[in-house]
Amino acid sequence: MAEKQRADDKHANIEILLKEAVKLTENGDYEKALEIYNELARYEIPEVFNNMGNVFRRQGMLGRAIEMYKKAIQLSPNFPLAYFNLACALMEVDRYNEAVMFFEKAEKLGLKSFDLDVQLALCYVALGNKKKAKERLRDERVKAEVEKYVEGGLEL
Repeated sequence: MAEKQRADDKHANIEILLKEAVKLTENGDYEKALEIYNELARYEIPEVFNNMGNVFRRQGMLGRAIEMYKKAIQLSPNFPLAYFNLACALMEVDRYNEAVMFFEKAEKLGLKSFDLDVQLALCYVALGNKKKAKERLRDERVKAEVEKYVEGGLEL
């Protein structure tokens, strides 16, 4: 019984630290957030590595961010948000083919969102895949958002 209580306490403490790190990240205190994430990394929790990737991405450290997202996926191959975040980081370094692959994987794992549709449309436009871009751009909200990022307008 005492062993179960210790396990429950440990889990609760991890949850508290994780929430604190998320709040620090949202407030822009990346160094303190990373201290907590590094402490939690030993537990090999996929969300910790995904969140570390987000911190590194916000700091412009895209190589480190990509490493962290891949680690999260390695720990939890069915974690759609890690695939989505990995794809976003890959877009930032103009690796659109890889980004499409990971966005599509996130979608296959059940992630459905406006942001996913926008990012995939942007990738398809960048790659010149007009057919798939048009499919994503059927939604007027997606189209309006994509147009903000495409210089010279959309010509499909």
